Amino acid sequence: MNRIKHIQLFTKNNFMQLKRKWLPLPLLFIFPLLLIGLVAALLITIVLPEENDPIQIGIVDLDKSDETKLVTGLIEESSALSSFIQLHSMTENEAKTAIQNNDISSYLIFPESFTNNLYSGESVQLPIIGNPNRKIDSYLIQEIIESVTRHIRSSQANILTINEYAKQLGMDDETRNDLIFEQFKEFVFYTLGSNQILNEKEVKNIAMSSPIHYFSLAAWFIILTIWLFIIYRFLSNDEPLRMKQRMKLYGVTELQQSIAKSIVTINTVGFFAAITFIWLHLFLSFGLILEDYVRIIGLLLLYCITFLVGLAIIETVFTSPKISLFIQLLFMLLVLACSGAILPVIYLPLQLQELIGYSFSFQTFSWVTDIILNGRMFADFIPLLLTALTGYFILLGISVWKERAQL
Repeated sequence: MNRIKHIQLFTKNNFMQLKRKWLPLPLLFIFPLLLIGLVAALLITIVLPEENDPIQIGIVDLDKSDETKLVTGLIEESSALSSFIQLHSMTENEAKTAIQNNDISSYLIFPESFTNNLYSGESVQLPIIGNPNRKIDSYLIQEIIESVTRHIRSSQANILTINEYAKQLGMDDETRNDLIFEQFKEFVFYTLGSNQILNEKEVKNIAMSSPIHYFSLAAWFIILTIWLFIIYRFLSNDEPLRMKQRMKLYGVTELQQSIAKSIVTINTVGFFAAITFIWLHLFLSFGLILEDYVRIIGLLLLYCITFLVGLAIIETVFTSPKISLFIQLLFMLLVLACSGAILPVIYLPLQLQELIGYSFSFQTFSWVTDIILNGRMFADFIPLLLTALTGYFILLGISVWKERAQL
């Protein structure tokens, strides 16, 4: 009971402290809004691609056969690709020079033995040379070309079957080659004309499909995190040693003070976060229902608890105020970097994406964006709940160990 009374007492005292310092308090909330607004506008102009700036791809035909000329010509004129990809026939030396000058994102090679391999039943390969300065574009082209290659391999058996039966019927070589070529053209027209190239695998990038909505939510999430950090630090006083010793005599622990500061921080930041989210909702017209709001509040509440527990652990471990402030600042920056709000995770290497997937900030921001932008009807609270409980028990263990060590 005394512990609960102590938490209530410090919670009331922290609210009174905010009330006494009400004059600089609005500045603490307005400054992150202005700062993140400018940064978000800068990121949108950098990350968001121009609508009229398609990906430039080179095509190098080393085979020079009728089949490869047909394929390259149809690929260049394909309506399924021309809206966002432009292809240019060039020599291999021209393609290498264009890569070095950053004029193209990658180039595709039809090898010299392409037609012979196709008709002889050997595996067909289409090498792709990517631009190291445009990795995302190169990955996209790789997916498209792999789809084309799969279609070629699936039709290769039919072409070989027709060729074998034509030989058994005694058809002369010229007529047989014309027949095979006609079958090959039908296959190419079917593949490129039925839009199967891009429908083979669809990857949705929320940051690019809804850039205004995504970056607005990202800016709001960053501001929410900064508010948590500022208010928590605002309530952290550098108390004299005598005051700390006197509080220990009354049975007051640092854990109780941290819990009280966290309660006041969550309530204060929650009020301003709700106001800004309502304004954001009116501006962007999110199609949310009551259950969506409940899920979003639950996710953000667990996120705030976990984040504040992390600040409390750092404050408990490092007794020096300056060192504690510096480590807490690094912790906040790391949390934001892993969330995907500063830079969408899709732009990071695959190994790093898998590692960031375990971050509580990434899980929170990912679920919130899925609910708001993709209409997701559920959310997995268990990982966030386990992370919050784990952090609390770590804080509890460190606090108990530290109190016993100081006796």
